Amino acid sequence: MRSSGKIHPAETNSEFSLIGKIIILLLLLQTVCLAQAPPLGTTSTFALFTSIGAIDNVGTTNIAGDMGTDAGAITGFPPGIVIGQVSVSDAATAQAAVDVEAAYNFITTVICDSVIGNVLGNNQTLTPNVYCIGTASTLNNTLILDGLGNSAALFVFKIDGALTTGAFANIVFINSASRGNVYWQINGLFSLGDHSVFGGTILANGAISLLDSSTLDGRGLSRAGAILLSNNLVLGCCGGSTLPVELLSFTAACENQIAVLKWTTVTETNNNFFTIERSLDAVRWENIGTIDAAGNSNTMKSYSFSDEEPFDEVSYYRLKQTDFDGMYSYKHIVTFESCGKNQEELTFYPNPSTGEINLLFKGDQNEFVSLSVFNSFGEEVYRSVKYQQEINLSEKNEGIYFLHLHLVSGDITKTVVIRNQ
Repeated sequence: MRSSGKIHPAETNSEFSLIGKIIILLLLLQTVCLAQAPPLGTTSTFALFTSIGAIDNVGTTNIAGDMGTDAGAITGFPPGIVIGQVSVSDAATAQAAVDVEAAYNFITTVICDSVIGNVLGNNQTLTPNVYCIGTASTLNNTLILDGLGNSAALFVFKIDGALTTGAFANIVFINSASRGNVYWQINGLFSLGDHSVFGGTILANGAISLLDSSTLDGRGLSRAGAILLSNNLVLGCCGGSTLPVELLSFTAACENQIAVLKWTTVTETNNNFFTIERSLDAVRWENIGTIDAAGNSNTMKSYSFSDEEPFDEVSYYRLKQTDFDGMYSYKHIVTFESCGKNQEELTFYPNPSTGEINLLFKGDQNEFVSLSVFNSFGEEVYRSVKYQQEINLSEKNEGIYFLHLHLVSGDITKTVVIRNQ
């Protein structure tokens, strides 16, 4: 029997229901497409970068990743240590400035999923989303980011103003949430409170200030603003991949005026070679040799390298590991006093020290002229024109200091680390 051609109500509802589902699905897909991670370009290797502004450090800050400014100076390294490249107003920073601007502008175009209040934390839990805050904001106590079991879960925060955290603030990642998938666009300055731990990539339109003993578990990138550091830990980004080399130890010793470097790996994957780099100030590095690696190994491997021309004063050494694909990463930095001809004439202990230091000069005391102590900024903080076996620096700030023994025949330089406890 031929159909009458009429559309029954049940069929109409079914078709409209299907069309509605398709529309909703398309809207959801559009939202997913909009909520994409910003393209970081060359800034992906930077732990800290500013397009315009100085980078200034006080104390024993450690940075894992590259650091640079395209317009400004970098001070305070040492005593700060950078495991990565340090760049100032060069081709790398010029490109990074372009890439930071592009990433910031990309987030500006992303549509908000949720508008929230300007007070974050206090055990607040947020799930993957694009969050917008219309004014300057604060973060106190604990903010929990829940990935809902999705390792690719993306969190984007668009803050139209400054962001300040209180002391001991913390961001906790649960259920597969990752710092590598968290982005903070801050239209103003960012200030991380004392002893706080903050996670993700910061794209700021202002200064970045990491207060005393705080940790940035990610990147700090600014379009324009100084970066201020104080005894911090900056871990760069991003986690989740298997390290090509698991390093057990890296040591340096002076043997007959030769610096002998030794390191041991537990496992190696796709490891082509090691490069040994040397520096006077832990900022400017030179390549002094390469050692072929094991490639792939699940057993302990030992390596060594001898520097027959170490610096007369303090020496810094670091390892650069390069795999067969050309990718590379930096390992630990080691430092020790001069390997020069006079090094055995002056010994001291303990090191590190709380400030009370015992000295033993094995040479002719008639050669003694003076003993000076300089901080990492080159300022003389102690001086004596009379030889003595003990000096007290316990009132000085924590950090790296340089003992200069001035003799008639020449100078001897030693490095001592002062820790308050």
